[in-house]
Formats: sequence, C-alpha cells, structure tokens
Amino acid sequence: MEEYYGSIFNEVFGPVMIGTSSSHTAGPYRIGAVARMLLGDEVKRARISFDPGSSYASYYKLQWSDRGFTAGLIGGRIDSDDMTDALEIAKEKGVDIQFVKEPKENKHANYALMEMEGMNGRCLTLGTTSVGGGAIEIIEIDGFPIQIKGDFNAAFLYLDDTAHRGTVEEGLKAITEQEFRVKESASDRKRMLYFETREALKETQLQKMLDMPGVADVRYTDHVLPVLSSFAYEDIPFRTAAQALEFGKEENMSAGELGIRYEMARSGYTREKVMEMMQNIVGVMRRSAHVAIHNKTNEKIGELYPVKATDMYESMQNKTVPVAELGILNELVCVAIGILEKVEQKRPDVVVASPTVGSVGILPAAVVHLGDRMGKSDEEIAKAMFAAGCVGIFVAHQATFGGEVAGCQAECGSAGAMAAAGVAEMLGGSAQQAFTASAVTLQNVLGLICDPVSVGYEPCNARNAMAVSNALSSANMVLCGFSVQIPLDETIIAMKEVGEQLPPCLKGTYGGLACTPTGQKIAEICEGE
Repeated sequence: MEEYYGSIFNEVFGPVMIGTSSSHTAGPYRIGAVARMLLGDEVKRARISFDPGSSYASYYKLQWSDRGFTAGLIGGRIDSDDMTDALEIAKEKGVDIQFVKEPKENKHANYALMEMEGMNGRCLTLGTTSVGGGAIEIIEIDGFPIQIKGDFNAAFLYLDDTAHRGTVEEGLKAITEQEFRVKESASDRKRMLYFETREALKETQLQKMLDMPGVADVRYTDHVLPVLSSFAYEDIPFRTAAQALEFGKEENMSAGELGIRYEMARSGYTREKVMEMMQNIVGVMRRSAHVAIHNKTNEKIGELYPVKATDMYESMQNKTVPVAELGILNELVCVAIGILEKVEQKRPDVVVASPTVGSVGILPAAVVHLGDRMGKSDEEIAKAMFAAGCVGIFVAHQATFGGEVAGCQAECGSAGAMAAAGVAEMLGGSAQQAFTASAVTLQNVLGLICDPVSVGYEPCNARNAMAVSNALSSANMVLCGFSVQIPLDETIIAMKEVGEQLPPCLKGTYGGLACTPTGQKIAEICEGE
C-alpha cells in the first residue's frame, strides 16, 4: 500500500472554525457535510448513534459533536454562528436529528453510525469515524465497506446484476476528464464501484453515469479538506525529520523553508499560494490572540469558571500584583489561556485548530503573538508557522494528534513541539536546532494524560500555558547549545507507543482530574445544566 502524505493545511493547521474540539466538533461537521452531499437531498431526519463506551458518548454535548454533525447536515458554515446555533436552526427548518447511545461493534473512540432520510424520501446510512485534528474517515455506505477521507471528490456507483466492471470503467473514462482511481465493494451479494478524483464532477456527468448500463444509483460528494490529495507522491521530498534534514542539507534549508517546499510538493500549489494560505491562518490567529487579552467579559464558563485572561494580562502589564519577572513569557501565557477561554464561552470566537482545539492557544501565543512583539514581518511569521507545520507533518505521519488516542501529550505536547520549531525559526536557528528543540519539548511531556473536567476548562487552559513555556524554554536552551541524543522521529514514535500503553481511563473524561470528587461534582453541574 502506498504511503499517505499529509498536508500541512489538512492535517496540521485547520480548520478555521467555531467550536470546542477539532476531533469532536470539526470532525463531525465534516462528516455531516459529506453525508449531506451523499444523500443528495435536503435532510428531513437523521439518527446518529454511538457506543455508550465511546468518546462521543461522554463528549457529544459538551464538546459540540451534536452541533457539528447538525451544522454539516443542514449546510451551515463551520466558521460562523451557524455552528453555535446549529441545533436551533435545525428545529426552525423542521429537521429532526436524534443522538442515541447504543452498543456498536466498531469500538473506535469516535465511531458513529448515521441513518438519514431526505425531504424527497432518499435514504442513506454511513459508518463514520473522526480520527483527530478534524480528519475523518467514512468507512461504510449503505452496508458497503469503503474508505474515504474527504481529501478527494468521490462518486459511488451502485451496480445491478447486469453490470460488468470493465464496461463501467470504460464508461467512466469517457465521462471524466481527469485521472481517477476505482475501488470495488460488496455487501449481501450486491456490488458497488466507487472512485475518487481531483475533478469536480458536474451534475451532467453524474447523470451520464446513472444512465450507463448496469448502474442502478449514483451518489457523489465534493472534498471537505482544504487541499486535494494525489494518487502518486513521487515528488514529495520527505516524510520524517531525518529525511527532511537530509533533503535540505545541500541548500542549508531552515525548518520553515522545508515546510514550504513540502507543502508545495504535496498540494501542487505555487510558493505564493501556500504563503498566502499560511498568512491567512496567521491573520486569524493574530485576531484570536488580540481578542484573548483585550475583550473583557463577566461570563463564567460552565457557570463555574470566570474568564480571567484579560484581568491576568492587565495585572501583569500594570504590575498591580507581585509576579516573577519572566519577560514576554508572562504575556504569552495570558494569550494562550485567553484563546482557549474564548473557545469555551457560550458564543465562541473563530480559531484555527492547531493541530487541535484542545491545544488552540499554543501556536498563536508562542509563534504569532511572539513574532508580532519581536517585530517580525508577516512573511517571517508565516515561515515560522511552516517550520511548526513541518514538525506537525512528522507527527501526523508517525503518531497522532488525538487526545482520546494518545493523551494530552499528542495534543498540547505536539503543539508545543511545533511551537518550539517555530520559535527557533524566528530566532534564526537551523533546521537541526528547530527539530532538536521540538524533540526536547515533546520529551518533557511524554505520558501527559488527557483528563478534561467536563467543560474542558480544567486542566486544558493551564496546559496550553505550560506548553508555551516549555516550547520557549526548549528553543532558547537549544539555541544556546543544549542538545539531546534521541532525535525527533524516535521521540514522536515513543509518544505514540506511550499513548498506546496508557489505559483508556487516562485518555478522556474517565480518569485523572475528571474523576476526583470535585471533578465529578463539576461534571454533574455542567451536564445537569
């Protein structure tokens, strides 16, 4: 099987979104959007079910999975109030969406079965998973086992007994203009051909497919990830940190330059295009950092936690309380905490999942806000973000960003490692120094569990601040000569292995702080609300 190469804009940065979680909000949104397109009809009703022992069962209300699925199903936008108000909008439209806990054979933490009916009577069943960081997989359609990730446009041809695969494929070649890859699936003596393509298929093309002999039905979905994938990756320069260092050795490329070269090869976009995309992300992060420390509110998250980042920032800036003099770091931890606070409010702000919403404050604080305070240009900050994205790709290829899969080390740990590379890039460090700083940062938090207390405020916000401190300290140490022998790739693989060894109770609201007496009381209050 050919190795998959992730995109910095698919797997690492993004989506730009409103919501409380990349895996539990953005993933369900993308799944809902795919389901709506495949249904080919306005949704009338939907039943979304998941195992009582799954991550969804604990999180689906508190982390907005219900709103994510719903917004995608009704055609809402992920970066607007459509997300916040999705459940109310669905009711106003007369769309009946039910969420049900019942035993499932598939035990993936984020598996959900979707059963839908459209306004015109068209029905659809999907087996789905949200695999972390907003990435998704559709693994079953109407009983047929499949696998799509939302990174291609995809069409599904339901065949009758008269269909001949070769004839159908020849017909597809005559209808489509670009390359496609066909796979076959079977269920209960029925057959399906489905194919993925970079081509955006028109309604006329789909109708021609439906008119082909042996084709009983056709379903279609556009891609939902920002960057389309390719069928062959011969020109992708590297997958790992070791390969990246070797690739960039002759030209002495920095980590930021390596990230740019990688994404150009992966996406097929020009340098100008990928820089524009990254600068747009930097712009959203910059705004979220500003809002984090300048927009005061009396709101309490979950009616329990006062929003305090702006007050903390003012106290530190005005020196109204005695604090240790840590320079810019005191400001950056306020930014990191404040961004996550804004995510958790009743009407959240737009953020960039980077790489997850649970770690959303780290990169904007440690790279973007720091870069602004250092007087760096937009291009320099964007290049630093490509250095961070390069490390993120190494994690995506060799481990995971999912807290429910490998604990908080995979979320705040990975984001901290990425931030360390970005800081090293902005300070003129080499690629080797950037990756070493990332390794040190990740090594410092191996084994960090994921144990959000109900609404997720505690301990996630403080861990974002910790990760910023870790990243800056590690980058400074390495730039001053500190080093470690275990390289970044081996550290990433160790993080994955440690995550696999962690029991399920330490990868969600099942253990740690979540199961302390006070943690349980908080959950009762919030869930009762």
